[in-house]
Amino acid sequence: MITFAQQKFHIMAEKERYDTERMIMRARYAMSLIEDSWRGGNLSDMEREDFKKQIAELLQGMTTLLDSNTRLGQELADAKKDLDAARDDLSKANKKIGVLESEIKYLKGKQNASNRHRFGDKGEKNTSGTSKSKGRTKDEDENDYIENEGRNGNPSVQGDSTSSESTSAGSPATHAEKAPRDTSNRPDHYNTMHADVYVEHDCDLDALKAMGLTFLRYSRPIDQFDRISVIRQDRYKTAWVRDKDGKEFAIFIPKATDASSRPCIFANEHSYDRPRLVAHTSCTHSLLSDLAVNRFQYAMTSGREMTRMLNEKMHMAPQTIFNWLKWGAEELKGGLKHIKKKLLKHGTVVYCDETWVDVKVVEADGTVHYVKRYMWVIVNLTTKVCYYLYGNRKRETIEKFLGDFKGTLMTDAYAAYAFFSKLKKCTHVCCWAHARRIFVSALRDYKDEMARVFIDLIKLLYKVELENIFFHRTEQEVVRARKLEAIPILSQLLQKANELLKMSDSKKISISEKLHQALKYMTNNWQELYGYVNIGNVLIDNNASERAIRPFTNLRKNFGGFSSESGAKVAATYLTFVETCKLMKKTALDFFKGFFSMTSGGRSDYELIVQELLC
Repeated sequence: MITFAQQKFHIMAEKERYDTERMIMRARYAMSLIEDSWRGGNLSDMEREDFKKQIAELLQGMTTLLDSNTRLGQELADAKKDLDAARDDLSKANKKIGVLESEIKYLKGKQNASNRHRFGDKGEKNTSGTSKSKGRTKDEDENDYIENEGRNGNPSVQGDSTSSESTSAGSPATHAEKAPRDTSNRPDHYNTMHADVYVEHDCDLDALKAMGLTFLRYSRPIDQFDRISVIRQDRYKTAWVRDKDGKEFAIFIPKATDASSRPCIFANEHSYDRPRLVAHTSCTHSLLSDLAVNRFQYAMTSGREMTRMLNEKMHMAPQTIFNWLKWGAEELKGGLKHIKKKLLKHGTVVYCDETWVDVKVVEADGTVHYVKRYMWVIVNLTTKVCYYLYGNRKRETIEKFLGDFKGTLMTDAYAAYAFFSKLKKCTHVCCWAHARRIFVSALRDYKDEMARVFIDLIKLLYKVELENIFFHRTEQEVVRARKLEAIPILSQLLQKANELLKMSDSKKISISEKLHQALKYMTNNWQELYGYVNIGNVLIDNNASERAIRPFTNLRKNFGGFSSESGAKVAATYLTFVETCKLMKKTALDFFKGFFSMTSGGRSDYELIVQELLC
């Protein structure tokens, strides 16, 4: 494209060339006349003066043209400089536009991912009266880990303490000292709790007299609360009849008997002859089991539980329910040893994941604030047990729990689990579902179609795993199938990832930042992602622990957090047995009823009770 300055220069150059040729012709003509005059000697003085004048004019014109030529040359050089500068500015502007477009694309993708993650997040907790926690959630740590291209470098999971973990997870929160209460005027009993159905059991004074005992007075009564919930089935035997006209039809006419004589018993009254309370509570094993299932399996908040109590004409304080659940958890803790023993059985596969929770801590000076704590979930599909471990995000928490475990550990590939790869006793493998999730985000949120190739290849890996399940293959057959079918797919994945990264680093191709993170995440953790191929009893992903952790995230969403670390530990205890019952295809309600029935009957061998109920 010819600029205006170039057009102007060409026009002036043509004009200059025409004037120069014309002056040269005139000068040559004048010189020839002078030579002729010198030879012939017939020029007059006037003609010579005229020729000299013309020659002077021509010389003056040549000087002017030379000056003009010099000026035009300088203008041309300046125009070239301006053109080069404009080209540089245009190149810089294009680069800046490219960077801004890339940033816009990245921010749009990040916004889409954030919207998908936060959609429907409607927490009920209001922390306006307390200081907010400055701790980081696992999702934030995972995003930083992915953006760090799968390299370990987060100091918060390597054992360093953070501001959100100033209080030790292993020790109770420090409370301000309170003055002892005066209990000298305590009444014989309280009337703070009332049930709709009231049954009073009197002591047999005649039996006491027969035993040689002297009755003095009634002592403080024992209140026992129970919830009776049954589903009734009534079967009506209809008669097939024929009327006088010969029409046949079915009919039912009830017998004229007293309704009270029907054999329908909603409760075994003999079970209420003597009080059988769960230790330190006023509830039966049935009521405590019902409260535990409602709260920790159905995620029912205390407000909804109190509404149900009021509908049943029962009046009590919410803190009473929390206290009952706490004492029940104290008895259940004795059975955790059996769960842990089965969980860490040598030679098996353990699936591990964790999530955050806000816990209220009361400092010694009385200040209240929330801190970030973590709930670890460990699942063993071989022995069909699940364990909830409450603590902080430091690796010592899970490292101490695992102890001398020898087997396979399946986790995600984030920095909190980096030390697993260094353990000599264990084989650490990583989850392919997490790797796939980043590619899906690159495709869905960042609109990078090049991620589809990797998603399709990972889909083929899952096809191999689906065939292993469908054909009921043994561990040896699973390893053989993976080596035959999965290894070529894995090799293709790694090759394409390295090629794409090389082209991206050399600026030969442009990919989204999310896809670049996904490729780096996969290549940097390739050894752990590849490790499942050689182990027949390990799955391709960590979805087992993610499914087990979902009930706790539902609790967190409904409750908003825990008012104490003791409450979080109580939740961990109950959830351990709820999720273990799910894996063993047993009902948690029946387990809790059986357990608390035995303990309220006097048994204290908790580990043996759990073993009997979950055998």
